[in-house]
Amino acid sequence: MASSRLNKGLLICVLIAMLPGCGSKAQDQGVLDANVTKQASSPASAGIDPATYAGRFQIKLTKEVPLRDIPVPFTVYGGLEESSPTRLRLRAFMDLRGLQEKAPQILTGPLEENCKRQIYLEIRDVTAIGETVKVEGSARAQFTRCKRNEEPGFQYFGATVDAIAVAKAEVRGQCLTFSIESADLSPRGFIGAVSNLFGLTNRINEAVLEKGGEFLAAHPVCPPLPEEFTVLDPIYESGGTREIAPGGMGAAVVGSADVSAETIVKVLGGLKEQGVLEFAE
Repeated sequence: MASSRLNKGLLICVLIAMLPGCGSKAQDQGVLDANVTKQASSPASAGIDPATYAGRFQIKLTKEVPLRDIPVPFTVYGGLEESSPTRLRLRAFMDLRGLQEKAPQILTGPLEENCKRQIYLEIRDVTAIGETVKVEGSARAQFTRCKRNEEPGFQYFGATVDAIAVAKAEVRGQCLTFSIESADLSPRGFIGAVSNLFGLTNRINEAVLEKGGEFLAAHPVCPPLPEEFTVLDPIYESGGTREIAPGGMGAAVVGSADVSAETIVKVLGGLKEQGVLEFAE
C-alpha cells in the first residue's frame, strides 16, 4: 500500500512539474495545469458542473487537434483519485465548444459521390441539448445516369432538402464516437413534393444516415494527452455528450489510469528527454 501511495505521489509531482514556468520546456507545452484543490470558476469553464471532473487531484489540459486539417481547440478537465493499488480513478469533462464552432466548416461538403447519386451537405448550426447534439443544415441531391466509365452522366432529378439530425456520442476504446440517432428531412417546394412522391426523399434520408454515420465513425473524438502520458494507459469505461448550458457541447468520461511503478518510470524518462525534469547523474 505504501508503494502505491508513493507512485501516486510521484504522478502528482510529475503533473506539477509540467506547470507553465516550471522546467525548461514547460512554457512551450504551456497548457497543463494541476491543482490539489477544487478549481475556481472562470469564464472559460462557466456552465461546466465541477462534479463531472471531481477528484482529489485535478488537472486541466488545453490542446489543438486537427480534424480534416482544421485546428480544433479542446479543453479537458480531469479529476484523479485512488481506485486500486496500481490505478487511479479518472473523471474527465471535455469542453467541445471549439469543435462545435468549427463543426459547420468540418462537416460541410460532399457526403456521397458516385455515378448514380451525389449528395452534398451544408451545415448551418450545431447545438447541444441534454445528452444529444442537434445538427441543422441542408442536403442537395443529384440523381444521374451512369456513363460507361462509371462517371455521372445525364441528371434526371435534383432536389434540396432541409435537414435536422440528432446525434450522440458513446465511449469506444479511448475515444468518443458519435452516431446519428435520427434525421428529419423537409423537401423544399414543388420539386420536394415530387421527390416525396417518387420516394427519393427516403433515399436521401438513408444516404444521410448511412454515409453520415460512416463519416462520424471514422472520425472519433479522443481526449488529447501529452505524448509522455499515453503510457498511463487510460481506460474509459463510460461517458457521452453533455450540454454546457445554454446549448454548448461537451462530453463526460469516466475511467482509470495506470500508476504502476513501471509506468511512472516511463513517464519520468519521457519528461527527462524533454528537459522538463532534471536528474542527478
